[in-house]
Amino acid sequence: MFEGVIPERLDEVLSLIESHSAQFRRVDDKSDFNLDAGAFGAIQFAQRFLGQLWLFDFAGLYALHSFSGVIFFVKSRGLKFDIAEIDGLPEQKEENNCFSKIIKTIQRLNSAESKYDFAWPAGIPKLQEGKPKDIEQAAVFDLVLMATTYFFLHELKHVIFKSEGSSPEDRLIEEMECDAFAAERMLSKIRDYSSASGYPEDKVFMKRSISIALGSAFLAVATPRHNLDGTATHPAVHDRWSATLGRIELEEDDSYWLYFASLAIALLKHRKITFPSQLVVSYKQLAVATIKALEEASNK
Repeated sequence: MFEGVIPERLDEVLSLIESHSAQFRRVDDKSDFNLDAGAFGAIQFAQRFLGQLWLFDFAGLYALHSFSGVIFFVKSRGLKFDIAEIDGLPEQKEENNCFSKIIKTIQRLNSAESKYDFAWPAGIPKLQEGKPKDIEQAAVFDLVLMATTYFFLHELKHVIFKSEGSSPEDRLIEEMECDAFAAERMLSKIRDYSSASGYPEDKVFMKRSISIALGSAFLAVATPRHNLDGTATHPAVHDRWSATLGRIELEEDDSYWLYFASLAIALLKHRKITFPSQLVVSYKQLAVATIKALEEASNK
């Protein structure tokens, strides 16, 4: 996976894996979201986690369908983005339902006693079937591989901390540093990759950034409502969203911001978190506003 997603960092990542005796292990299927750095350098994950992330990527696609066009329209006309008014638009209810159904499907998969107790949703290919031919679904496939790579790099940093005996005393700081490590490995040498491959640097940066946003947004699904404001071991989701967006240097109306805003608004709506009516000055401004809404709801 590392070779396919970040080939320009492959030698470095493989060296880190070897020098710190990291091992990637697929563990037996079980309920919940299962990805963590365990003892003795083991990075453990269940196939179910990959399925959950795969489904969430489709939720991101549905969120883009649901809100991106509306966001573009209100911005171009100088109108306010108002969820209550948008809900009254023709076909909006169906778009919203598509997103909510996927999130509920992820939750059913999360709680199923075994994979045999879960019926895969119609219309969504299984990840193990390989890259779909449909253009949108193929893009989803690429993003989920990138997001998985981001998560694995995050866990690899936990292993490095343990191996070196350098773990921060504050577990919250460790989590944030693992996020930063993963993002840096994904983004900092894209120019080298573009020079070797011929792919436009800005497009590669945007696509990898979206995959990181996907991974960060997934935390709002994997985290119970009462833990959104953080725990003793994990930072508040809004803090991690804020840090994720803070690392991204793209134009304020880049598609990255539109994607994150669409997905975050859909998540807030699904969680029944109020998103205030507001003018859309830029896609970035709207994306940042979703973080404030999540923070305010988490603090209640």
